Amino acid sequence: MRPLILVILLLVHTNIASREVQSTIFAYWDKPDIEVFYSLPDIIDKNTKVVFLIHGGKRAAEQTIQTWLPLSSGRNVALIAPKFSKEFYNEYAYLMKTNKNGKLLSDQSNDLDESLGLLFDFFSIKFNLTNPSFRIYGHSGGSQFVHRYLLLSQETRIDKAAMANAGFYTFLNDRIGFPFGIKGMGVSEERLRWVFSLKGAILLGSQDSDSKHPGLPSMRKARKQGKHRLERGTNFFDDLVSIGSNKRMPFRWRYQVVAGVAHNNQGMSKAAAEFILEDL
Repeated sequence: MRPLILVILLLVHTNIASREVQSTIFAYWDKPDIEVFYSLPDIIDKNTKVVFLIHGGKRAAEQTIQTWLPLSSGRNVALIAPKFSKEFYNEYAYLMKTNKNGKLLSDQSNDLDESLGLLFDFFSIKFNLTNPSFRIYGHSGGSQFVHRYLLLSQETRIDKAAMANAGFYTFLNDRIGFPFGIKGMGVSEERLRWVFSLKGAILLGSQDSDSKHPGLPSMRKARKQGKHRLERGTNFFDDLVSIGSNKRMPFRWRYQVVAGVAHNNQGMSKAAAEFILEDL
């Protein structure tokens, strides 16, 4: 039986490896080009779902998509991972509106408010993807990007979004300036209702609790959100629950602490994939 088992394992490995990661340059807008990594299923049909994977501060977009290949094996998904370069999109986590301290960028012409929607249109046309909605996952800086994109873009074709281990959050407080709050950002009640009604997930590593982690944002307003990422994410989710209850808005988000995982995208991706891909 041992040789047979070995053959089966080799076949499974070959099947996973056969799904290639390719790259292209997205230049169909009035902003600097973006390199985009992607991987498509063998057969594209009306049910093929686009899943955007948003990298963290190290900009490891290709590595992120490689992590998701075995997780998406057998699923009818197109994985797309844009890479926001430091040169042109250094403050991508804040949608190119401010820096991490909340100082407005003097030039906001590279804002990313509608970036994923445009990428979705581009890939839909390029590969004849007809599914009308898409999903997003982001870890660390990517998590910061995702929840701010949900709040500040006008995109409504997102049906699921997962955010893992963000360094800090944009609370729905109109008395606190962006990116710590939404003061002056024009977030409408209608937009909040839409954000609350989609299927969202705050995912936190149980071991991402190091208050002295070298990558943990240490600005005063970030520290006020909690001592570490686990506490900050918990406080953010609790605040969303409170706001949803007070405003009597439908709330479909979930909260999950992933046991034994620290600030690690690979570990968090496994939990995120269970949520993002559960019905595909």
